[in-house]
Amino acid sequence: MSETSFYDVLGVSTAATETQIRQAYRNLLTKTHPDKGGDAEQFDLIKAAYEVLADPEKKEIYDRTGKVHLSVEEQLRRTFGHGNFRDTGAASQATNATLSEQITVRQSPVEQSHTAGFDAWMRARGDASGSVFTADTIADKYGVVQGSYNSIALPATETYQVKCVKAGPALEALELVSEPLAASLEWGEVLVSMQYAPINPADVYTARTGGMYGDAQGTPPFVAGHDGVGCVTKVGEGVKGLVEGNWVVPRCTHLGTWRNLAVCKEADLLKLPEDALPIEHAAVFRELCLAYRLLEDHGNLKEPLLGSAASEEGDIGDCIILNAANSTVGQLIIQLCRLLQLRCVAVVREREQATGGVAQCADRLKSLGATHVLLDKGSLKAELDKVKFFARPKLGLDCVGGASTLRLSDALAQGSQLVIYGCMGGKAPAWPWQSWVFKDLHVKGFNLRKWMADNSKQLPKMLEALGKLVKAGKLVAAYTEYSFPAEFGEALAHACSSYRDTKILLRFGEGCSNEAT
Repeated sequence: MSETSFYDVLGVSTAATETQIRQAYRNLLTKTHPDKGGDAEQFDLIKAAYEVLADPEKKEIYDRTGKVHLSVEEQLRRTFGHGNFRDTGAASQATNATLSEQITVRQSPVEQSHTAGFDAWMRARGDASGSVFTADTIADKYGVVQGSYNSIALPATETYQVKCVKAGPALEALELVSEPLAASLEWGEVLVSMQYAPINPADVYTARTGGMYGDAQGTPPFVAGHDGVGCVTKVGEGVKGLVEGNWVVPRCTHLGTWRNLAVCKEADLLKLPEDALPIEHAAVFRELCLAYRLLEDHGNLKEPLLGSAASEEGDIGDCIILNAANSTVGQLIIQLCRLLQLRCVAVVREREQATGGVAQCADRLKSLGATHVLLDKGSLKAELDKVKFFARPKLGLDCVGGASTLRLSDALAQGSQLVIYGCMGGKAPAWPWQSWVFKDLHVKGFNLRKWMADNSKQLPKMLEALGKLVKAGKLVAAYTEYSFPAEFGEALAHACSSYRDTKILLRFGEGCSNEAT
């Protein structure tokens, strides 16, 4: 055992009792908290020491090996929020300069120099300020002249695909057809054998609107499907980042994933690390990442302080509230809250008794980690008061819109944040001005695809964290498989039904093989 052992950190002997360890920790907790002038790193070390020595199983391993064993849940809590999820007090908070200090700095000789002016001009250019144009950049933007490279021939084969032929209800607008595969791979193209693709609400919405998704508008006929996971089976010239056997997911919308074979541009695909996720969970890659980002990037959430009176009474962590809690994203958020020791208020629509009723839905969500399950009607704030839930949620997550969004915002604590990541109800919320002025409501939109485009370097670390949780069985996405193309009609009908509580997946083939290879 090292000189700076956890026993030394707490100032106790290796023979200390559980009570002595706890009392020493509480004494240090009071003296060393950064809010009271203590050192943040030392404070974190004290908490880490108590976390091990207060747990008989971890203490036994530590006494025997001098090493600390962390479960996947503990690894998540230590790395979540870039290490800021744990309370390190005021010392960990960035300080903002006052207006007078900023004026002083801006008027200093350094800030008035030619160099500072050039830096300001570069910042004013936005994203173009750091752009470097290469031959690849020009090729991506303007293409490559045919004949200047060798096309890769593809075998003559038919591919099954689902086409949106008109705007309207999905069951009427979508048709299953068979068409010839492209004759060859051109510059920068790959052949992808689709493995799984979900039928998402966004896909149904795109069919209903004849091609709309966000601010992008397609024109029928087009191949349906925005998401999915596939395997690269052939690579064309000019492709640098993909090889045969790589797993890929769409980087953009309107890729047309509801087909067994697809010719795609390398730039439109995102390579997944090998064995990052089980293949079925890779198909809901976007839902997993969205749930993770909504919690990590918003609300400045904190876990309970270990050993505090609140944690002893079971009143753990900060609280969030979300609607459409029975959706795939909602269920994943609830599970992450449980792992992070956050309280979660789940809001769901009323449902018919024939579908299992609200009680069955509430039992399932509570088994995943929901603290309370409320119906999306009336006053959510009043319902929380009835169950004496007085510590208001500090983060609201909305994907419904309309009146449901207003109910969420009304239930939030003063100065809280509401994040809108969808609008399944099709109606924009309209807040009364009092919400902005007197409640200090902060509303923000979030789009995962934009986040991925702006933060590609953070993606591998997030996938590693999610992969550990999924493989350990701590984070599970409920799904129902249908074989494509044979069971597509049944799959679409199931996806368009209400209260299904499961993700509908189209299964295209086995492994990473296809006749077109």
